[in-house]
Amino acid sequence: MTSPNPSSGGDPHASPEPFPSPEPPPSPEPPPSYGGLSPMLLTRYQEELRLRNYSPRTMDSYVSCLRRYLRWLGGVHPRAVEAEDVRGYLLNLFDVGASRSLVSQSVSALKFLYVTLYARPTDAFQVPRPRSESRLPYVPTRSEILAMAEQTHDLRQSTAILLLYAAGLRLSELIAAQVQDLDEDRLLLRVVQAKGRKDRLTLLSPLLKTRLAVLKDGRDGREPLFVSLAGGSWSPRSVQKFVRRAAVRAGIEQKVTPHSLRHSFATHLLEAGTDLRVIQELLGHSDIRTTTRYTHMRDPNKVKVMSPL
Repeated sequence: MTSPNPSSGGDPHASPEPFPSPEPPPSPEPPPSYGGLSPMLLTRYQEELRLRNYSPRTMDSYVSCLRRYLRWLGGVHPRAVEAEDVRGYLLNLFDVGASRSLVSQSVSALKFLYVTLYARPTDAFQVPRPRSESRLPYVPTRSEILAMAEQTHDLRQSTAILLLYAAGLRLSELIAAQVQDLDEDRLLLRVVQAKGRKDRLTLLSPLLKTRLAVLKDGRDGREPLFVSLAGGSWSPRSVQKFVRRAAVRAGIEQKVTPHSLRHSFATHLLEAGTDLRVIQELLGHSDIRTTTRYTHMRDPNKVKVMSPL
C-alpha cells in the first residue's frame, strides 16, 4: 500500500476532489424581437406565403417590407393598428424618400397581413397605391439589337441578347431556361414556372437555330441553357452587365437593360399588327392592362391607320 504524500497535508482516506465543472457555453444571441413582439410573427407570415405558393422573390420582398413595418410600429402589435395608422406608415415612406416600387410592395405585403391573414374586410382597409410613373422606357430597334449581338464576341452572351428579344423573356426566365425547354422543330421555347408560377410557350426565331444547336450539343436536357464559366447558372447581375456593355459598343446612348429587349419584342409585334391578346399570352401577362401599355410605345409611323369611310 502506497503511503500518502506528507506534503499534501490532507486526510489520506478522504475522497479525491472532483474535477472542476466546465463553464456553461454562452447563451445564443436572442433573435430580434421588434420591440417585444415575437420573432415567430415573421416566421408564421413567411410560412403562410409558402402555403399559397408565392415565389421566393416575392416572399423575400414581402418579409422585408413587414420587417420594416414592425420596426416602425416600435412594439405595437399589428393587430392593434387601424387603417389610418397604416396610411401614416406609407406616408412616412414617401417622406424618407422611398421609391414608388417600395411603397407599392409595402401595400401588397400589408394587405396580405391584414386582409388575408387577419381577415380584415377589404373595404375597411383601403390603402391607395402610388400612381405609376408615366415615363416610357426606351425601346431598342431591331437593327440596334442586332448590332449589340454583333459587338458581343462570346457566343453565349450574343445568343442570350438575341433570345431575350426573339422570345420576349424576362431576365429570370432566361437564367432559368434549360436545354430541354427548346423545341427547334416548332420554333418554340417552353417557359417553366414563370412569374405567377405559370408555364407558357413563346417564340423562337429561325435565325437562332444554328446558335442554339451549338449551345445544346451533347448536353443533358436538365442543364441550364446558359452556363457560367464556373459551371452554374448565370447571375442576374452578370447578364445586366454584358447587355449594357453590348449597347455601349453598339453606340446606343440610352440605357439598355435585359427588360428593354422584352419591351422591343412586344412593341415590334404590335407594330407588325399582332393581336394584343396574342402578345399577352406570349409575354405571360395575367392582366391585359399590363400589355396595353405597349400601345403607347409603338411608333405611330409604323401603324397604318385609315379612315373607315
